This record gives sequence, structure tokens and C-alpha cells, in this order.
Amino acid sequence: MRGRNGFTLIEILLATVILSLGLVGLMGGLGNCARMMGLSKEFQDAQYVFSLGERCYPIPPVEEITEPEEDERLNIDPVTAEEMMNDLEMDVSRETLANYEGFTFERSVDEKELETGEEDDNLYLLRTRVSWGSGKEGYYEELVRIIRKKR
Repeated sequence: MRGRNGFTLIEILLATVILSLGLVGLMGGLGNCARMMGLSKEFQDAQYVFSLGERCYPIPPVEEITEPEEDERLNIDPVTAEEMMNDLEMDVSRETLANYEGFTFERSVDEKELETGEEDDNLYLLRTRVSWGSGKEGYYEELVRIIRKKR
């Protein structure tokens, strides 16, 4: 019997199968990582658009709020990020504008629902929403605050 000078074909095939299973697992993880990074960027962009909306349409002090459901400073129809950047006279590149294409900011006021027999407490729900995407792929981030109207 002579000494072995290498690997057998079965050993090479087994090593190849193990290596390929490991690579398949790594590629699946890489795809999930890329998807999470994309979602994280969209969320960060939504936060930026939210801050633009808060700068363009600040919430008035409580003393000035008399009819929240009719106040034009509180009820904001959907506005694009580009319109807000123009209103704030921001000097941004076309690439930056392209990053925020499809993002909209809106705000609405709803009267807080009262339980039966509960006294009106003059509280309202102020919903601020940033939306992006469309159709089934549409996403949004919403912040709900409670405000009180002046008595």
C-alpha cells in the first residue's frame, strides 16, 4: 500500500457542498442586510421631511388655538418635500431633491372621542403624517399629539 498524496474525489465533493451551503446562507443574510439598510434610509428621510414640515408649518402656541378643526395652521393638506424646500428657500441640488421625491407631509386635527356622559375636556388629536411610496408599497410615519383648545 502506497501513501496518500492528496484528497479523494468524495472528500473534495463533500468540502464543496459544505462551502456552498455556507455561501448560500451568507448571501441570504446579505440580502436581508441590504433590505434593512434601505428601510433605515427611508425612515431617516421621512424624519427629515417631518422636520421640514415642522419648520414650514409650526404648531401655534396653545393660547392662539381657538377652533382646532378649522385652523389652517394645524390642518395642512399634503405637501411635497420639494415644495417645503422651496418655501424655506433652501439651496439644494437636484440629487437631493431626487432623494425626497414622493415624500409628502400632512397634518390634521380630530376631536377626541368622549365616553358616554364624559364632560368635554377641549382635547383634540393632532395627527402629523409623512408618507412615501405608492399603492401596496406605500409607507407612512405618523406622530399623534394631544392639544387643548383655548377656553
